[in-house]
Amino acid sequence: MNKSIKSFILFLFITVSILAISPISQGEEILVSDIFYDTFIVDALNNISVQTGIPIIADSTVSGFVTMELDEVQIEEALMRICLPYGYTFRYMNGYYLVGAADINNPTFWLLSEVDVVSTRYVPAEVISKLLSNFYSPFVKIDKESNTIAITASPEIIKRIKTDIANIDQPVRQVMLEVLVTELSTNARKALGTDWQWNTAQGSGNSTGLLNFTTKTLTSSLEYKWPNGIRQFLISLQALVEDGEARVHANPRIVAMDGKQAEIFLGQEQSYMVLVDSGTSTTNQRVLVKTGVTLKFLPHISPEGDITVKIEPEVSTITGVNSTGFPIISSRKASTTIRIRDGETFVLGGLLQEFETRSTGKLPLFGDIPLLGKLFRSERIDKAETEVIILVTPVIINGEGE
Repeated sequence: MNKSIKSFILFLFITVSILAISPISQGEEILVSDIFYDTFIVDALNNISVQTGIPIIADSTVSGFVTMELDEVQIEEALMRICLPYGYTFRYMNGYYLVGAADINNPTFWLLSEVDVVSTRYVPAEVISKLLSNFYSPFVKIDKESNTIAITASPEIIKRIKTDIANIDQPVRQVMLEVLVTELSTNARKALGTDWQWNTAQGSGNSTGLLNFTTKTLTSSLEYKWPNGIRQFLISLQALVEDGEARVHANPRIVAMDGKQAEIFLGQEQSYMVLVDSGTSTTNQRVLVKTGVTLKFLPHISPEGDITVKIEPEVSTITGVNSTGFPIISSRKASTTIRIRDGETFVLGGLLQEFETRSTGKLPLFGDIPLLGKLFRSERIDKAETEVIILVTPVIINGEGE
Protein backbone atom coordinates (compact mmCIF):
# COMPACT_ATOMS: atom_id res chain seq x y z
CA MET A 1 0.00 0.00 0.00
CA ASN A 2 1.50 3.28 -1.06
CA LYS A 3 2.09 6.23 1.21
CA SER A 4 -0.81 8.34 -0.11
CA ILE A 5 -3.36 5.65 0.60
CA LYS A 6 -2.04 5.23 4.16
CA SER A 7 -2.28 8.96 4.75
CA PHE A 8 -5.86 9.06 3.53
CA ILE A 9 -6.88 6.15 5.80
CA LEU A 10 -5.24 7.86 8.80
CA PHE A 11 -7.01 11.14 8.03
CA LEU A 12 -10.35 9.33 7.72
CA PHE A 13 -9.83 7.54 11.06
CA ILE A 14 -8.99 10.78 12.88
CA THR A 15 -12.04 12.53 11.40
CA VAL A 16 -14.39 9.74 12.44
CA SER A 17 -12.88 9.71 15.96
CA ILE A 18 -13.33 13.47 16.36
CA LEU A 19 -16.97 13.25 15.22
CA ALA A 20 -17.56 10.34 17.60
CA ILE A 21 -16.39 12.23 20.67
CA SER A 22 -17.70 15.69 19.75
CA PRO A 23 -20.13 17.15 22.36
CA ILE A 24 -23.82 16.67 21.77
CA SER A 25 -26.36 19.03 23.27
CA GLN A 26 -28.52 17.81 26.19
CA GLY A 27 -31.71 18.23 24.22
CA GLU A 28 -30.84 15.65 21.56
CA GLU A 29 -32.33 12.17 21.96
CA ILE A 30 -29.42 9.83 22.62
CA LEU A 31 -30.15 6.14 23.18
CA VAL A 32 -27.93 3.80 25.13
CA SER A 33 -27.71 0.01 24.77
CA ASP A 34 -25.25 -1.94 26.88
CA ILE A 35 -24.91 -4.87 29.28
CA PHE A 36 -23.04 -4.57 32.58
CA TYR A 37 -22.22 -7.50 34.81
CA ASP A 38 -20.50 -6.69 38.10
CA THR A 39 -18.96 -3.69 36.37
CA PHE A 40 -17.26 -0.89 38.24
CA ILE A 41 -19.59 2.12 38.07
CA VAL A 42 -16.91 4.45 36.75
CA ASP A 43 -16.19 1.99 33.92
CA ALA A 44 -19.91 1.74 33.13
CA LEU A 45 -20.13 5.53 32.97
CA ASN A 46 -17.11 5.62 30.66
CA ASN A 47 -18.77 3.09 28.34
CA ILE A 48 -21.90 5.25 28.14
CA SER A 49 -19.72 8.31 27.53
CA VAL A 50 -17.93 6.62 24.61
CA GLN A 51 -21.21 5.36 23.14
CA THR A 52 -22.99 8.73 23.30
CA GLY A 53 -20.07 11.05 22.77
CA ILE A 54 -20.91 13.08 25.90
CA PRO A 55 -18.22 13.28 28.58
CA ILE A 56 -19.31 11.92 31.98
CA ILE A 57 -17.16 12.94 34.94
CA ALA A 58 -17.46 11.01 38.22
CA ASP A 59 -16.15 12.70 41.38
CA SER A 60 -14.21 10.99 44.16
CA THR A 61 -17.36 9.77 45.97
CA VAL A 62 -18.47 7.45 43.16
CA SER A 63 -17.70 3.76 43.75
CA GLY A 64 -19.40 0.37 43.62
CA PHE A 65 -20.31 -2.24 41.04
CA VAL A 66 -23.37 -2.43 38.83
CA THR A 67 -25.16 -5.24 37.02
CA MET A 68 -27.90 -4.32 34.54
CA GLU A 69 -28.95 -4.30 30.90
CA LEU A 70 -29.74 -1.12 28.99
CA ASP A 71 -31.78 -1.52 25.81
CA GLU A 72 -32.15 1.71 23.85
CA VAL A 73 -32.85 4.01 26.79
CA GLN A 74 -32.12 7.72 26.86
CA ILE A 75 -28.84 8.76 28.40
CA GLU A 76 -30.38 10.47 31.44
CA GLU A 77 -32.58 7.45 32.08
CA ALA A 78 -29.47 5.28 31.94
CA LEU A 79 -27.69 7.59 34.40
CA MET A 80 -30.67 7.46 36.77
CA ARG A 81 -30.72 3.65 36.74
CA ILE A 82 -27.04 3.51 37.56
CA CYS A 83 -26.76 6.37 40.06
CA LEU A 84 -29.95 6.45 42.14
CA PRO A 85 -29.63 2.98 43.75
CA TYR A 86 -26.27 4.09 45.21
CA GLY A 87 -27.44 7.52 46.34
CA TYR A 88 -25.65 9.36 43.55
CA THR A 89 -27.02 12.12 41.39
CA PHE A 90 -25.93 13.83 38.17
CA ARG A 91 -26.17 17.22 36.56
CA TYR A 92 -25.59 18.44 33.01
CA MET A 93 -22.81 21.05 33.10
CA ASN A 94 -22.53 22.79 29.71
CA GLY A 95 -21.43 19.90 27.55
CA TYR A 96 -20.74 17.17 30.09
CA TYR A 97 -22.40 15.32 32.98
CA LEU A 98 -21.10 15.47 36.55
CA VAL A 99 -21.88 12.47 38.77
CA GLY A 100 -21.45 12.37 42.56
CA ALA A 101 -23.01 11.81 45.96
CA ALA A 102 -25.85 14.12 47.08
CA ASP A 103 -24.09 14.71 50.39
CA ILE A 104 -23.46 18.11 51.96
CA ASN A 105 -19.94 16.89 52.86
CA ASN A 106 -19.17 16.24 49.21
CA PRO A 107 -17.00 19.05 47.76
CA THR A 108 -19.11 19.01 44.57
CA PHE A 109 -22.42 19.24 46.45
CA TRP A 110 -22.81 22.90 45.49
CA LEU A 111 -22.66 21.87 41.82
CA LEU A 112 -24.98 18.86 42.16
CA SER A 113 -27.64 20.54 44.34
CA GLU A 114 -30.51 22.91 43.71
CA VAL A 115 -32.62 25.17 45.95
CA ASP A 116 -36.41 25.15 46.22
CA VAL A 117 -38.62 27.09 48.66
CA VAL A 118 -41.97 25.71 49.81
CA SER A 119 -44.66 27.71 51.64
CA THR A 120 -47.09 25.66 53.70
CA ARG A 121 -50.84 26.35 53.78
CA TYR A 122 -52.38 24.48 56.69
CA VAL A 123 -49.66 23.07 58.95
CA PRO A 124 -46.88 25.37 60.29
CA ALA A 125 -43.52 24.84 58.62
CA GLU A 126 -41.91 24.19 62.00
CA VAL A 127 -44.32 21.33 62.67
CA ILE A 128 -43.79 19.82 59.23
CA SER A 129 -40.01 19.87 59.66
CA LYS A 130 -40.38 17.76 62.80
CA LEU A 131 -42.53 15.22 60.96
CA LEU A 132 -40.13 14.78 58.04
CA SER A 133 -37.62 11.94 58.12
CA ASN A 134 -34.36 12.68 59.95
CA PHE A 135 -32.58 11.74 56.71
CA TYR A 136 -33.75 15.07 55.22
CA SER A 137 -32.61 17.23 58.14
CA PRO A 138 -29.31 18.37 56.53
CA PHE A 139 -31.20 19.56 53.44
CA VAL A 140 -34.04 21.48 55.15
CA LYS A 141 -34.07 24.95 56.73
CA ILE A 142 -37.11 26.61 58.35
CA ASP A 143 -38.16 30.25 58.52
CA LYS A 144 -40.89 30.65 61.15
CA GLU A 145 -41.75 34.24 60.26
CA SER A 146 -42.50 33.56 56.60
CA ASN A 147 -43.66 30.00 57.31
CA THR A 148 -41.46 28.61 54.55
CA ILE A 149 -39.19 25.61 54.08
CA ALA A 150 -35.97 25.99 52.06
CA ILE A 151 -34.68 22.75 50.53
CA THR A 152 -31.11 22.48 49.23
CA ALA A 153 -30.51 19.04 47.75
CA SER A 154 -30.36 17.03 44.57
CA PRO A 155 -33.40 17.22 42.27
CA GLU A 156 -34.44 13.71 43.27
CA ILE A 157 -34.34 14.47 47.01
CA ILE A 158 -36.14 17.81 46.49
CA LYS A 159 -38.93 16.03 44.63
CA ARG A 160 -39.32 13.46 47.41
CA ILE A 161 -39.29 16.09 50.19
CA LYS A 162 -41.92 18.19 48.39
CA THR A 163 -44.11 15.10 48.03
CA ASP A 164 -43.81 14.35 51.76
CA ILE A 165 -44.61 17.98 52.63
CA ALA A 166 -47.71 17.90 50.43
CA ASN A 167 -48.90 14.72 52.18
CA ILE A 168 -48.43 16.30 55.61
CA ASP A 169 -49.72 19.78 54.78
CA GLN A 170 -53.40 18.81 54.66
CA PRO A 171 -56.40 20.81 55.93
CA VAL A 172 -56.85 20.18 59.64
CA ARG A 173 -60.35 19.16 60.63
CA GLN A 174 -62.06 21.31 63.20
CA VAL A 175 -64.90 20.93 65.65
CA MET A 176 -67.53 23.60 66.22
CA LEU A 177 -69.01 23.37 69.70
CA GLU A 178 -72.49 24.73 70.28
CA VAL A 179 -72.90 25.29 74.01
CA LEU A 180 -75.89 26.16 76.18
CA VAL A 181 -75.24 26.83 79.87
CA THR A 182 -78.36 27.16 82.01
CA GLU A 183 -79.04 27.40 85.74
CA LEU A 184 -82.27 25.92 87.08
CA SER A 185 -83.97 26.78 90.32
CA THR A 186 -85.67 24.18 92.49
CA ASN A 187 -89.04 25.02 90.95
CA ALA A 188 -87.58 24.79 87.45
CA ARG A 189 -86.11 21.39 88.17
CA LYS A 190 -89.47 20.19 89.45
CA ALA A 191 -91.24 21.65 86.43
CA LEU A 192 -88.87 19.90 84.04
CA GLY A 193 -88.82 16.76 86.15
CA THR A 194 -85.15 16.12 85.51
CA ASP A 195 -83.84 12.82 86.80
CA TRP A 196 -80.13 12.46 86.20
CA GLN A 197 -78.59 9.01 86.07
CA TRP A 198 -75.69 7.15 84.52
CA ASN A 199 -76.63 4.71 81.81
CA THR A 200 -74.44 2.86 79.34
CA ALA A 201 -74.98 4.10 75.80
CA GLN A 202 -75.98 1.48 73.26
CA GLY A 203 -74.55 1.41 69.77
CA SER A 204 -72.07 4.25 70.24
CA GLY A 205 -69.05 2.13 71.04
CA ASN A 206 -68.49 4.07 74.26
CA SER A 207 -67.53 1.87 77.19
CA THR A 208 -67.73 4.66 79.76
CA GLY A 209 -71.37 5.53 79.19
CA LEU A 210 -73.28 8.67 78.36
CA LEU A 211 -75.10 10.88 80.79
CA ASN A 212 -78.81 10.54 80.06
CA PHE A 213 -81.75 12.56 81.31
CA THR A 214 -85.45 11.95 81.54
CA THR A 215 -88.28 14.46 81.73
CA LYS A 216 -91.98 14.05 82.38
CA THR A 217 -92.79 14.50 78.72
CA LEU A 218 -89.89 12.77 77.05
CA THR A 219 -86.89 10.50 77.30
CA SER A 220 -83.70 11.41 75.47
CA SER A 221 -80.76 9.01 75.40
CA LEU A 222 -78.73 11.62 73.50
CA GLU A 223 -77.75 9.01 70.94
CA TYR A 224 -79.61 10.74 68.11
CA LYS A 225 -78.88 14.01 66.37
CA TRP A 226 -81.03 16.66 68.01
CA PRO A 227 -83.93 14.37 68.93
CA ASN A 228 -87.39 15.86 69.49
CA GLY A 229 -86.85 15.32 73.22
CA ILE A 230 -84.13 17.94 73.36
CA ARG A 231 -86.21 20.33 71.29
CA GLN A 232 -89.06 19.94 73.75
CA PHE A 233 -86.61 20.42 76.59
CA LEU A 234 -85.42 23.72 75.11
CA ILE A 235 -88.99 24.91 74.58
CA SER A 236 -89.85 24.18 78.20
CA LEU A 237 -86.62 25.83 79.31
CA GLN A 238 -87.45 29.00 77.41
CA ALA A 239 -90.76 29.29 79.24
CA LEU A 240 -89.01 28.90 82.60
CA VAL A 241 -86.46 31.57 81.67
CA GLU A 242 -89.30 33.98 80.90
CA ASP A 243 -90.86 33.19 84.30
CA GLY A 244 -87.56 33.82 86.07
CA GLU A 245 -87.19 30.22 87.28
CA ALA A 246 -84.22 29.52 84.99
CA ARG A 247 -81.30 31.53 83.77
CA VAL A 248 -79.21 31.22 80.62
CA HIS A 249 -75.59 31.93 81.50
CA ALA A 250 -74.17 31.54 78.01
CA ASN A 251 -75.03 30.28 74.55
CA PRO A 252 -71.75 30.56 72.62
CA ARG A 253 -70.30 28.79 69.62
CA ILE A 254 -66.59 28.15 69.38
CA VAL A 255 -64.39 26.36 66.84
CA ALA A 256 -61.44 24.28 67.99
CA MET A 257 -58.88 22.49 65.84
CA ASP A 258 -58.55 18.76 66.18
CA GLY A 259 -56.36 18.11 69.22
CA LYS A 260 -56.19 21.79 70.27
CA GLN A 261 -57.81 23.17 73.42
CA ALA A 262 -60.31 26.00 73.25
CA GLU A 263 -61.64 28.06 76.12
CA ILE A 264 -64.68 30.26 76.65
CA PHE A 265 -65.02 32.74 79.49
CA LEU A 266 -68.17 34.76 80.03
CA GLY A 267 -68.30 36.81 83.19
CA GLN A 268 -66.64 39.62 85.08
CA GLU A 269 -63.10 40.32 86.15
CA GLN A 270 -62.63 42.58 89.18
CA SER A 271 -59.51 43.68 91.01
CA TYR A 272 -59.11 43.77 94.79
CA MET A 273 -56.38 45.09 97.03
CA VAL A 274 -54.96 42.43 99.33
CA LEU A 275 -52.62 42.99 102.25
CA VAL A 276 -49.65 40.63 101.87
CA ASP A 277 -47.42 39.89 104.85
CA SER A 278 -43.90 38.82 103.83
CA GLY A 279 -42.68 38.37 107.42
CA THR A 280 -40.64 41.55 107.55
CA SER A 281 -43.11 43.95 105.97
CA THR A 282 -46.64 44.20 104.64
CA THR A 283 -47.54 45.41 101.18
CA ASN A 284 -50.72 45.94 99.23
CA GLN A 285 -51.09 43.73 96.19
CA ARG A 286 -53.74 43.91 93.50
CA VAL A 287 -55.47 40.59 92.78
CA LEU A 288 -57.77 39.87 89.85
CA VAL A 289 -60.87 37.80 90.58
CA LYS A 290 -62.83 36.22 87.71
CA THR A 291 -66.42 35.14 88.19
CA GLY A 292 -68.77 33.73 85.61
CA VAL A 293 -68.75 30.74 83.29
CA THR A 294 -65.53 29.14 82.07
CA LEU A 295 -65.59 26.25 79.60
CA LYS A 296 -62.50 24.37 78.41
CA PHE A 297 -62.75 21.95 75.48
CA LEU A 298 -60.25 19.53 73.98
CA PRO A 299 -61.70 17.66 70.97
CA HIS A 300 -60.19 14.69 69.12
CA ILE A 301 -61.68 13.35 65.88
CA SER A 302 -61.33 9.63 65.17
CA PRO A 303 -60.89 8.25 61.63
CA GLU A 304 -64.43 6.85 61.91
CA GLY A 305 -65.86 10.34 62.53
CA ASP A 306 -66.50 10.01 66.26
CA ILE A 307 -65.52 12.92 68.49
CA THR A 308 -63.85 12.51 71.86
CA VAL A 309 -64.30 15.68 73.89
CA LYS A 310 -62.66 16.52 77.18
CA ILE A 311 -64.72 19.25 78.80
CA GLU A 312 -64.06 21.18 82.00
CA PRO A 313 -66.88 23.60 82.93
CA GLU A 314 -66.73 25.96 85.89
CA VAL A 315 -69.39 28.33 87.19
CA SER A 316 -68.32 30.78 89.89
CA THR A 317 -70.20 33.52 91.75
CA ILE A 318 -69.42 35.90 94.59
CA THR A 319 -71.53 34.98 97.61
CA GLY A 320 -70.13 37.49 100.10
CA VAL A 321 -67.01 39.03 101.58
CA ASN A 322 -64.76 37.95 104.43
CA SER A 323 -63.51 40.01 107.37
CA THR A 324 -60.74 41.56 105.27
CA GLY A 325 -63.12 42.61 102.51
CA PHE A 326 -61.95 39.95 100.06
CA PRO A 327 -64.80 38.28 98.12
CA ILE A 328 -65.98 34.77 98.95
CA ILE A 329 -66.27 32.87 95.69
CA SER A 330 -68.53 29.87 95.23
CA SER A 331 -67.49 27.61 92.37
CA ARG A 332 -68.98 24.58 90.73
CA LYS A 333 -66.61 22.52 88.60
CA ALA A 334 -66.68 19.33 86.61
CA SER A 335 -64.31 17.45 84.34
CA THR A 336 -65.19 14.60 82.03
CA THR A 337 -64.21 12.97 78.74
CA ILE A 338 -66.88 11.61 76.45
CA ARG A 339 -67.06 10.10 72.97
CA ILE A 340 -69.97 11.09 70.79
CA ARG A 341 -70.95 11.08 67.15
CA ASP A 342 -70.90 14.12 64.90
CA GLY A 343 -73.85 16.43 65.56
CA GLU A 344 -75.12 14.65 68.68
CA THR A 345 -75.74 16.46 71.95
CA PHE A 346 -74.47 15.50 75.36
CA VAL A 347 -75.51 17.01 78.68
CA LEU A 348 -73.58 17.73 81.86
CA GLY A 349 -75.65 18.09 85.00
CA GLY A 350 -75.44 17.71 88.73
CA LEU A 351 -73.56 20.96 89.39
CA LEU A 352 -75.61 21.82 92.49
CA GLN A 353 -75.35 24.73 94.88
CA GLU A 354 -77.40 25.50 97.95
CA PHE A 355 -78.35 29.01 99.00
CA GLU A 356 -79.66 30.11 102.39
CA THR A 357 -81.66 33.33 102.73
CA ARG A 358 -82.55 34.91 106.07
CA SER A 359 -85.46 37.37 106.31
CA THR A 360 -86.81 39.18 109.38
CA GLY A 361 -90.40 40.33 109.92
CA LYS A 362 -91.49 42.66 112.73
CA LEU A 363 -94.31 44.89 113.91
CA PRO A 364 -93.63 48.57 113.40
CA LEU A 365 -92.26 50.30 116.51
CA PHE A 366 -92.81 47.29 118.79
CA GLY A 367 -90.25 45.24 116.97
CA ASP A 368 -87.56 47.83 117.71
CA ILE A 369 -88.02 47.80 121.50
CA PRO A 370 -84.87 46.43 123.19
CA LEU A 371 -85.29 42.95 124.66
CA LEU A 372 -89.08 42.96 124.39
CA GLY A 373 -88.83 43.56 120.65
CA LYS A 374 -87.98 39.87 120.10
CA LEU A 375 -91.59 39.06 120.95
CA PHE A 376 -92.74 41.15 117.99
CA ARG A 377 -90.11 39.90 115.47
CA SER A 378 -89.88 36.71 113.44
CA GLU A 379 -87.02 35.28 111.42
CA ARG A 380 -87.41 33.10 108.38
CA ILE A 381 -84.73 30.95 106.78
CA ASP A 382 -85.31 29.91 103.18
CA LYS A 383 -83.10 27.33 101.52
CA ALA A 384 -82.87 27.04 97.76
CA GLU A 385 -80.87 24.84 95.45
CA THR A 386 -79.81 25.60 91.88
CA GLU A 387 -78.35 23.29 89.28
CA VAL A 388 -76.21 24.18 86.28
CA ILE A 389 -76.98 22.17 83.14
CA ILE A 390 -74.65 22.34 80.14
CA LEU A 391 -75.72 21.09 76.71
CA VAL A 392 -72.90 20.64 74.19
CA THR A 393 -73.27 19.76 70.50
CA PRO A 394 -69.97 19.13 68.64
CA VAL A 395 -70.08 19.37 64.85
CA ILE A 396 -67.14 18.43 62.60
CA ILE A 397 -66.10 20.97 59.98
CA ASN A 398 -63.28 20.46 57.51
CA GLY A 399 -60.17 22.59 57.07
CA GLU A 400 -61.94 24.92 54.62
CA GLY A 401 -64.57 25.81 57.24
CA GLU A 402 -67.44 23.86 55.63
